[in-house]
Amino acid sequence: MPNEPDISNLIARAKAGDETAIREFLTRFEPEVRIMVRGRLPRMLRTQFDSMDFVQAVWQSFFADLRSSSRQFENVHHLRGFLAGVARNKVYEEHRRLTRTKKYALAREQSLYVRRGSREVELALISPEPTPSQAVQASDRLAQLVARCSPLEAQVITLRRQEMTFDEIARRTGISERSVRRIIDEARERMEARGWR
Repeated sequence: MPNEPDISNLIARAKAGDETAIREFLTRFEPEVRIMVRGRLPRMLRTQFDSMDFVQAVWQSFFADLRSSSRQFENVHHLRGFLAGVARNKVYEEHRRLTRTKKYALAREQSLYVRRGSREVELALISPEPTPSQAVQASDRLAQLVARCSPLEAQVITLRRQEMTFDEIARRTGISERSVRRIIDEARERMEARGWR
């Protein structure tokens, strides 16, 4: 922009830590940075973040870089280009983190509410816990499985059903870990022979 004033003095003061200069800098350029961020923010990130989250990240990077480097800006146009690049990188990094890494799966997220006609209804969530009928069925099968076992074998199977490790069961019962594994393997074979899973 040909008629815009030189900002080198303002940047020098902000770099020196002058809070008035920093406030003036933010007042002058923050609306533009907000527009830069909004223009680059993909639709899928708009439900996860407010554009101001990225604006603050841009300013944090900008001022940290300003204090630690000898970066010079030729003019306001050069500064705006730099800020646009920082905004683009911040949005891209977050988009990449949420869509291209195994830890986050933004594309698999589902709303907790679904639209039914003119109203929103809670989505029926599937619990990882067994249903009451599944719990009763498992309990019945355990009783049938240990009915013809020795008391020691029944104890081993019951402890394993309580999710204890082979080592923990061996210590609890006083038998070797190998014996625990043999008892569990035999119980598993009997279950498979009956068609249980």
